[in-house]
Amino acid sequence: MTLTDYETAIHPKVHGTWNLHTQFAQKDSLDFFVMLSSAVAVAGNASQANYAAGGSYQDALARWRVSQGLPGVSIDLGAVKGIGVAANTGVLGHLQRVGFAPINEEQVLSILGTAILQPYDPQVVVGLDSRPGSHWDAKGESQLGRDMRFAALKPREADGAGGANPTGGANSLASKLAAAKSLEQAVECVGAAIAEKISDIFMISLDEIDLAHKPAQYGIDSLVAVELRNMLVQQAAAEVSIFDVMQSVTLSALAATVAAKSAYISQSN
Repeated sequence: MTLTDYETAIHPKVHGTWNLHTQFAQKDSLDFFVMLSSAVAVAGNASQANYAAGGSYQDALARWRVSQGLPGVSIDLGAVKGIGVAANTGVLGHLQRVGFAPINEEQVLSILGTAILQPYDPQVVVGLDSRPGSHWDAKGESQLGRDMRFAALKPREADGAGGANPTGGANSLASKLAAAKSLEQAVECVGAAIAEKISDIFMISLDEIDLAHKPAQYGIDSLVAVELRNMLVQQAAAEVSIFDVMQSVTLSALAATVAAKSAYISQSN
């Protein structure tokens, strides 16, 4: 992320929120002061440090206003079904996999009503999934399983269960790469894994995925590229970058890059 990318996202949040605060910084000037932040400000999300920082600023300002005897509530919203980026089924699926539980518009309005009429705390976090699931796996994609701040939310059933070992099992990509008898065979294995991941993210049939196409043709943006890259690093033991994913001429070319960099190939050949 460049400094320009960071500032482009954070400035509207910070400057806009501060302008509203300065206009209503006198006691009794408002009955309520509610800001819509994001659960990303609390739990984090790969490639969204700028967005998280803007939300964190609103969380801090809400607490400061309350400490000064002023009304202030920051609502850290998770994904809202059918609205904003969550309207994209692929993005919504990604958010659910990393531990964000989607809510609907009616629930948002109810939360807003409570924040206005019965403000209990200056910061309200909504939409983190406390149910058992792979998002509690410390070796997985989600921050929840790796951050001790969320230990109290972790269900007991998740201890020792987590998600499947990303490198275990006879049918895992790691096992297939270790057993590959040539680089060409390894490329085929990686290509199949990439296709399966894209199919899972965008909920499309494997038959619709052509490895001769560019990643962008399937809607792979920076957010999805992070998820795909993490999968390849974990399962193929290949040090590939988001740039490798985004700039590959074709998905087949990406598979070749991953196979060539895989530690399993260098060990077995």
